[in-house]
Amino acid sequence: MIIAVKHVILCIVAGGVVLATGTPALAAPKDPLAALRAQLSPGRGVTLKQKTVGRSPSTLARSGRVQFDRRGIAASDLTGKLSVPGGDGAEQDDGGQAAALTKPERTLRVGRTSYVKGGPVGAALPEGRSWFKQSPGWTCGMTAMYGDFVNAAEPSTLKALLARSTRKGTTYTGSMSVKDLRRVSAWTRDTLWWQLAAGVKVHWTLVVSRSGLPRTLTTKLASAKVGMSATGMKTTYSGWGARVSIKAPPRSAVTTKLDPEKGGLRLPPAPKR
Repeated sequence: MIIAVKHVILCIVAGGVVLATGTPALAAPKDPLAALRAQLSPGRGVTLKQKTVGRSPSTLARSGRVQFDRRGIAASDLTGKLSVPGGDGAEQDDGGQAAALTKPERTLRVGRTSYVKGGPVGAALPEGRSWFKQSPGWTCGMTAMYGDFVNAAEPSTLKALLARSTRKGTTYTGSMSVKDLRRVSAWTRDTLWWQLAAGVKVHWTLVVSRSGLPRTLTTKLASAKVGMSATGMKTTYSGWGARVSIKAPPRSAVTTKLDPEKGGLRLPPAPKR
């Protein structure tokens, strides 16, 4: 009888162990915003990679790094490559603008000053210059409108996403109007240079690590008129805390004027200060 009771006790204990080991799968991660703020150290940063997800004739792949200071993002270095059907074969029809859209486009942003190389702007640079300077400038060039304008590595953006999300384990899902996101996110204001219809919302799925740091962010746009977009963007974050040093290009390679006779697309007017 004593042996039987001991057996029952051991089974209960064993069952408790099984339950205990299964629980952490749904346990809350560490506070993501606190985890991000702990990363805000000058000369440190994170690597990000973005790609189009879903059905779309035009797709964008973008990668690069952001550099932090004690307040947030101090600099960024992003290169985007757009794939457009027939882009390489449209040179005779539009002066090469479609083909220029498919060229890699790199944007350095230091503080609020941007330097763009390649892409449509690169096609209109004067001889001897390889970078176009704009101050204040955008986080990305012309190809930005095919990509994303949400960055979970920015504290104000992450705070807004978390406040409007439902959490399940390490996954946060939610939505908000683009208008409200622009109001709270400097990154969005300095990326979204094109016009969106009134009432458009951005929906997201944010997955964080057990330490709370963003791992992936998938976004899609939706509106009452057209519903959810068939395509979206997925951003993957890696290398948190790595040393990052982003500097402006040499002055001798920089210009603030484009050659009007080269027919390249122009960057939109500078974002508001």
